[in-house]
Amino acid sequence: MPSVTNPRRRRLTPEARKAEILDVTLALLTVKGYWGLTFADVAKGAGITFQAVLHYFPTKDDLMLGVLSRRDEVDIRSVAPQDHPVNDAAEFTDVIARLIARNAERPELIRLYAVLSAESLHADHPAHEYFRERQVRSLRELSDLARSWYDDPDELALQVNCELDGLQIFWLRDRDVDMVARWRAWARNYLDVKD
Repeated sequence: MPSVTNPRRRRLTPEARKAEILDVTLALLTVKGYWGLTFADVAKGAGITFQAVLHYFPTKDDLMLGVLSRRDEVDIRSVAPQDHPVNDAAEFTDVIARLIARNAERPELIRLYAVLSAESLHADHPAHEYFRERQVRSLRELSDLARSWYDDPDELALQVNCELDGLQIFWLRDRDVDMVARWRAWARNYLDVKD
C-alpha cells in the first residue's frame, strides 16, 4: 500500500488517482474487512483528502464495485497465457487453478464479492447491473479459453462458472477446504484431465 512521506499532494491523472484509490482499498480490505473499512482509511492510505475519495466514489457501494471491477480487470489476464490461446483441457485446468489460488489469498475480497452478488439480485440494488454484466463477461472469457479445444465452450463456461461460485461459498464457510484440489478433482471428472 502506498505510504505518504511528503505532505505535498502528488499530482496524478484522474485515471491514475482512481486506480490508486482502488489499490489502496483492496489492500485495506484484506486487513480491515468490509465492515471495518472507512473512507478515512482509504484517504489516509492514498495520501489524499476524504473529499477526494468521495469525488471518485460517492458511496461505499461505488467504492466496493470499483474494487471488484479492478480485480476483474487483472484477474484472468494475470493467470492466462498472453502469448497463445489455451490449447487443451490440462492447460485450461491449470489456468483456473492459478485463478483459484490467487483468490484464496484474498478472502475478504471473495467475501465482498459473495455478499454483494447475493444482495444485487434485487433489481433496485446499485450493483445489479454490474453483476449481470459481469456474469456475461465471465462466461465469455471462460468460453474463449476453451474455444480452440472444446466442442461446446459455452456449456463448459457455464459449468465452470457454477462450480467456481459454489466452491468459493463453501470455502468461505470452511477454510480447510482446498479449493485448488477440489477444482482439479472436478476437472478430472468433467474434463478427464490426468494429474
